[in-house]
Amino acid sequence: MSGSVALSAADELRCVARAKAGDDEAFALLYQKYERTIYQFIYRMVGNAEDASDLTQECFIRAYKALPQTSEDLNLGAWLRRIAANVCLDTLRRRSRLRWLRLDHLAPWQGGPSRSTTHDPERALLQTETQDVVERVLQRLQPRYRAALILREYEGYSSDEIADFLGISRSAAKSLLFRAREEFRRLYHEMEASTS
Repeated sequence: MSGSVALSAADELRCVARAKAGDDEAFALLYQKYERTIYQFIYRMVGNAEDASDLTQECFIRAYKALPQTSEDLNLGAWLRRIAANVCLDTLRRRSRLRWLRLDHLAPWQGGPSRSTTHDPERALLQTETQDVVERVLQRLQPRYRAALILREYEGYSSDEIADFLGISRSAAKSLLFRAREEFRRLYHEMEASTS
């Protein structure tokens, strides 16, 4: 994966305008700027590096084809994330078994590991066990719930941004997040009960 390219807002607007007119070099610059961010988002969704690489390519192919039809006030980053979310949701719907990457840390809603964890093996073990349960719960969530939680809890996006990425209204995004959290809690408690 190539390193990202730093473009000022004005440079990005010029690149978008040139890419819309068919300038492949301008699109290549946009690709280089956003590839890593889009790849990381997709990787969180599908949990596999090879699939994430393929789906990142698919996202940019769709973007390349659709870019000439976009509006002048295009927010490129949000638009690319919306395409990426749709590419992932399409793929996850087709899969019979959903996969999830091993998280390097606990989900933000569980609280991150504290400094004392390194000195407390029992606490570290409990956090690892909790992390495993979180991963299994996320595997069981339907794709739209998973996407909403990843966008909110891991990517830190607002309800408005999530609505934009998923192509739904703000109220629908808030409702989706509420249902996703409720389903997460239900499954989490169910799994905790079955392991204790």
